[in-house]
Amino acid sequence: MDNRQNGVYYNAKSETEPLLPTETSGSHGSSYSSLTKSVHPGEISYSYNANSYSRSVKDEMIKEYEDLRETRRKDDDHNVESDYMEHQSKIALRWSQVTLFINLLLLAAKTAAAVLSGSLAIISSLIDSAVDLLSGIIMWWATRAMRNRDPYLYPQGRTKLEPVAIIILSTVMALASAVFIRECVTALVGLLDDSDATLPSMEISTFVIVGSTVVIKFILWIICRRVKSSIVQALALDHRNDVCSNTVAIVCGYLGSQQFQNDFDLDGFKYVDPAGAILISLYTIYNWWQMGAEQIKLLTGRTATPEFLSKVTWMVLDHDENIRHIETVRAFHSGNNFLVEVDIVLPETMPLGVAHDIGERLQQKLESLPEVERAFVHLDYDFTHTPKMEHKEV
Repeated sequence: MDNRQNGVYYNAKSETEPLLPTETSGSHGSSYSSLTKSVHPGEISYSYNANSYSRSVKDEMIKEYEDLRETRRKDDDHNVESDYMEHQSKIALRWSQVTLFINLLLLAAKTAAAVLSGSLAIISSLIDSAVDLLSGIIMWWATRAMRNRDPYLYPQGRTKLEPVAIIILSTVMALASAVFIRECVTALVGLLDDSDATLPSMEISTFVIVGSTVVIKFILWIICRRVKSSIVQALALDHRNDVCSNTVAIVCGYLGSQQFQNDFDLDGFKYVDPAGAILISLYTIYNWWQMGAEQIKLLTGRTATPEFLSKVTWMVLDHDENIRHIETVRAFHSGNNFLVEVDIVLPETMPLGVAHDIGERLQQKLESLPEVERAFVHLDYDFTHTPKMEHKEV
């Protein structure tokens, strides 16, 4: 059987050597989505490419596999994945609530700052905060909906609500920013036509309000970026954007203010305020476009990384001595987590009950990984066919 037929072949010198993917080119290009392999009893023979990974990366992968083996032995009778997902869901809910409350307070404060100053840059930051409040509500709703499982209407769970919520949020943010850019361009044209146009007023109270927002958002960004949840990571991105946008709002608002004109009499700086508002809006659109585009890739079944495929292959290889061949290993995104498909070959004369138990334990072992949403293990007695003979192409 051609070990390269799917564009990927793996290499290993021993059972402790990590299975390291090497990309090859074929008629269908290169792919990391699956591998098809034949592993004979008592023999592990793979093509070896020493340049695929550095020694330090190999050592790290070996240690990870050894730790994984030890963890599997300790937790065979305990559903670690379920506890982990429940813990992550609680953390996401907690930080969504905290963000919602803080954004509500900051929205009120920045509304006052926008009214006092009349700065377009600060108004753009206010719009950002208003959408932040909406984002908090959407994230909070998504987290609660995910925890309220309905096995009849949603037998697979509702984990895809996370990326869907982020895509909706990124669309709303982009549209709100685009509308405000139009208003800023109108104001900029007005300043060009009217040299006596009213400029924003930046008082001490405005600096205090917007400066406090920068500090609070910076602290929230530092905390949220450490939490491994896509919802909280989206909130962390939003906090980071707020730090940048509010900093630009303060600087541009002051440079384009009447106070700056009175102090320095630099007529050209009066355009800085609307220009800064446009920059803030463009920055917001770009960041949320990136976030939304990434979530779309996850929802449309993007392949797992070569490192994750290698980890799954090692777990299958290490699972049971009766496994004669590893025919196919495939992993791809179904939302934030992976669907894993494994085809293994067992002896043709093995009793059905024994074969079933081997496959079921392997499935449970794979699903114990936090990244795996569902695992499917197919048992076979022959490895001379291709995957196309068993499944239709999609």
